[in-house]
Amino acid sequence: MEEYDPLKAPDPQQWLKMDETERLTLVEKYHEKMNIELEDPRMHAIMHVIVENQLAENIPDVVEAMERLQFQKLNRHNAIHAIATVLADFFWELIRRGKSYSDMPAEEAYLKELRKLTKRSWYRKIRKAR
Repeated sequence: MEEYDPLKAPDPQQWLKMDETERLTLVEKYHEKMNIELEDPRMHAIMHVIVENQLAENIPDVVEAMERLQFQKLNRHNAIHAIATVLADFFWELIRRGKSYSDMPAEEAYLKELRKLTKRSWYRKIRKAR
């Protein structure tokens, strides 16, 4: 794989064959090429890679969230951002609260929040953050 484009799903087998550093580099190069200014390009790329990994691994709740968001007319790149927002919130709460964050296993808590994700809920969240 020579280039990454978040508007197009990478071939899952090719994506997973690559080293994590290669994946990060491709994502960073895409954002540089598109002149997208980011506060923390590396962290942004990490979140992209995590979501792309989950999609390539065919994790049902992540795939369903992607399909739902695209059905609701988010482009694939923004859908990745929406999913990454849920993931980032989950990481933050896990760090902040530690094991008391949830009575359920960590992965299940994340997937539960992901099942609730909609285009509308994501837009509300990002508007609040501004």
